[in-house]
Amino acid sequence: MKISSFFPEKRYVKTLALIFSILLLGIAESSFAIRESGSIIQVQRKIRMSESDPLPPKEYFIDLGSRDGLQAGDQLQVYRQLPVVNGQSGGPWHILRVRIGDLKVAYVGETSSLAREVEGRDLASLPPLEYQTFMLGDEVQRTMGLQKETSSP
Repeated sequence: MKISSFFPEKRYVKTLALIFSILLLGIAESSFAIRESGSIIQVQRKIRMSESDPLPPKEYFIDLGSRDGLQAGDQLQVYRQLPVVNGQSGGPWHILRVRIGDLKVAYVGETSSLAREVEGRDLASLPPLEYQTFMLGDEVQRTMGLQKETSSP
């Protein structure tokens, strides 16, 4: 038996290499899928040096970054899952997803970002919450809207 019978002809080698590279590219692209929602992974506030200094803003680190299409200046909506007890029938609990405010992205890394709270949140419009500021684990979702316009001189 000839050794050449074990190897495909040259014209098939290029086709097999092309198919293999397309499959690898498809697997690589699916592992970097763009996500529209994430969560707050850390909350941080700098310390003020004296009582007369204003309280520094809280910084919220989120698990969305540039590979998810996020850019500095983007706004994110913040949601919290609230359990609701079915008190009438004693049945199972329900989960109510409540929007509790907005964040504005200040800095974007590849896989995470830093955002700050957008002013003007009406706390009276929210249901009673134990903790009214954003907290670890709250869901963030990109605001879908019109693209930013760029002005040309």
